[in-house]
Formats: sequence, C-alpha cells, structure tokens
Amino acid sequence: MANNTILEGASGGRDENRICTFSIPYHAKSIAEVTTVGEPRFQGLIEQGRTWQALNDGTDGWIVIVTYKGYAGDEEPAPEDTEQWNLSFDFSEEPIESHPNLKAIKSAYGGYYEEPGGPLKFPEFMPKASAGKGGLGGKGKAKPGEKNPMFGNSTYAVMTARVTRTWSSKTIPKNAINDIGKVYSSIPGAPDAIANIDFGDRTWMAMPPKISQQGDVWRIENEWLLSPPSGWVEEVYQKASSQ
Repeated sequence: MANNTILEGASGGRDENRICTFSIPYHAKSIAEVTTVGEPRFQGLIEQGRTWQALNDGTDGWIVIVTYKGYAGDEEPAPEDTEQWNLSFDFSEEPIESHPNLKAIKSAYGGYYEEPGGPLKFPEFMPKASAGKGGLGGKGKAKPGEKNPMFGNSTYAVMTARVTRTWSSKTIPKNAINDIGKVYSSIPGAPDAIANIDFGDRTWMAMPPKISQQGDVWRIENEWLLSPPSGWVEEVYQKASSQ
C-alpha cells in the first residue's frame, strides 16, 4: 500500500467559476508508487493529473504533485453564483454587397457589375452624374471627375461584439445544445450592465458552447454573436422562442 505522506508546499486556489484547485505533494518511496500515491479525493475534489520528480537518483524516493479539481466541500453552488460574464468588441471585413445602404452607395459612387454574378466595382474617378453623397457614414466630398474613394474597395468594416457567460456545474444540462444557431433580441439572463447597452435593432445568435471537465465539475461557456447591421436573415436562422 502506498505511503500517503503529504510534504510541505501544498498550494491551491479558486477561480471565477468557483472551481477549486489543490496541488498536493506526496512522498513516494519508489518509482512503482508514483502513479498510486495520494488520496483519491482531497477536500471533496478529485484528481485531475499528477507529476513526479526523483529525490537525488530516486534512492530517497520521489516527490509526486497530485492536482485535485472540483468544488471544495459537499455543497454545490447554484449556477448563477458561479457565472462570469464578458463582452468583447472587434471589427470584421464584410462584402460591400452586404451593406444596408448598398443602393445609395452604388448610385453615389457609380457602382457596376462587369458581368452578372461578378463582383461589384467602382470607376477610378467619380461619375459625372454622382450626387456626391456616401452611404458609409457621411457625405462624400469628391466631385465629378475627382478620384473615387470607393475605387478598389470590395469590403467594409463592421463592428462586431461577442458576449460570453462562463459557469460551472456538476452536470451538463440536457438542453446544452438546443439553442445553437437561434436568434435572440436580447441575451437571456445577461446582467443589466450588458443588457442596457444600445445595439439598435441588431440581434444575437447563440453559438456552440464550449464544455470542459475540471475534476468532477464541468466548466460551460455560452456565447452570443451580434448580428450584422442588416440583421440575421429570418428565413435562414430560427428565432428563439424565449424572447
């Protein structure tokens, strides 16, 4: 039977999802014991992995660091007590054809197609019939015959946002993947700090969750992606029933 002697230097901590980690050093008398030394549970946590190192050449035994993860104690916290919300912003390059003001942009900057189904192009110089007004957030200053600011452009920058909710539980919910690809007008359960941000008419799509095991606890990350300014196509994406 292995000698489960705990050495000095134990350490641990608890993360934002209330998942605890303990790293406990044990003394193994021989290399045969490095995979068996240690208790199967420590403070209610189960083993997640271990490392070992010989003392001298191994004749004095081995130091085995066993890592335990899970909830400390016997009580499981409520999911809402383990959650952590995050909001991130970025820009993405989208085809100019997807711009909600495409008709006005084509008219103002002389957009044309060389062939059916081909890419939208713009002349090098502003067309004479141009009204000089843009569709990308302001009024165009170029006059007829001057350099066309849309010449060579095929994409435009769109502000994107992602909201994530990370939480933990002893079990994976049976409906964990039921809302993937569904569209919400507002993110379910989001805190007021996020829910009160004005995103206009843009909506949110539920993305596939990320699920990882931490001892006998599961860390679950839900994510919602902000729609383009034109919204998600209703005929393609299903609207969530809980709005």
